[in-house]
Amino acid sequence: MGDFMHTLKVEWLKVKYYRTFWILIAVIGICIPAFNYVIYDFTDNSFPKINGQSLLGNPFSFPNVWRTVPYNAGILIFMPAILIITLFTNEFSYRTHRQNIIDGWSRSRFIFIKLFEIFLLDLFVTGIVVLTCLYFGFITKTSAQPAARWDQYRNILYFFVETLDYSLIAVLFAMLIRRAGLAMGIFFLYMIVEQFVVSLGRNKYKVVWVDYLPEEVSDRLIPQPFARKLISPENNALWEKHVPLYLSMAVLYIIIYIFFISWRFRNTDL
Repeated sequence: MGDFMHTLKVEWLKVKYYRTFWILIAVIGICIPAFNYVIYDFTDNSFPKINGQSLLGNPFSFPNVWRTVPYNAGILIFMPAILIITLFTNEFSYRTHRQNIIDGWSRSRFIFIKLFEIFLLDLFVTGIVVLTCLYFGFITKTSAQPAARWDQYRNILYFFVETLDYSLIAVLFAMLIRRAGLAMGIFFLYMIVEQFVVSLGRNKYKVVWVDYLPEEVSDRLIPQPFARKLISPENNALWEKHVPLYLSMAVLYIIIYIFFISWRFRNTDL
């Protein structure tokens, strides 16, 4: 336990006075609620109202807010990835990872603490999402009973899994490329290419395996929350049926990423 706390303290000192880290943390903390507020204002004021309610319903009221805010925050999921790539590539740029090994850290110890930091960062982002959900849930009128207001809280878990999935993909590119700008470029390129493959495979070739690609399968954990009245009960039931499979596949990808990242760092030149 003492070694772990010492290792964590060393990692803290790396970012304590690193301005870019705090700027990106602030941007993430501000953009998630701000982006949701923009969508909240748009859905509340830009559509016809029936009996005082928007045509889209109340996506920001309890319990719908537990789906709406994580879905919207998922659009900004690239922001933690940028921070992760920046921090991870800094280890290679400034040779701090090599110095840690010289100071007596094992490679397993180094990669474990880096993965633990990512876990903490994703917990922080998820915490921002939870607070944003609570804010909009309490300022928006709802007819749901108090106990029913928490019915869709499981989407917070899905969001955390989705964030962790994207974060580990970012680590993978950062470790393989070791240069921040290039790693970010390839990360975004991968996101675009996968979405193109998914769209082409699903719409033109009518294949279902594209739904289980690394990013797509985690994205499908939280379906779009708007115009839910237009979604047939059959399609909603089909999504519910596939959720355990989506979640299992997303977790499997996370395990594969962790295994490969750890194996790669332990067996590559510093």
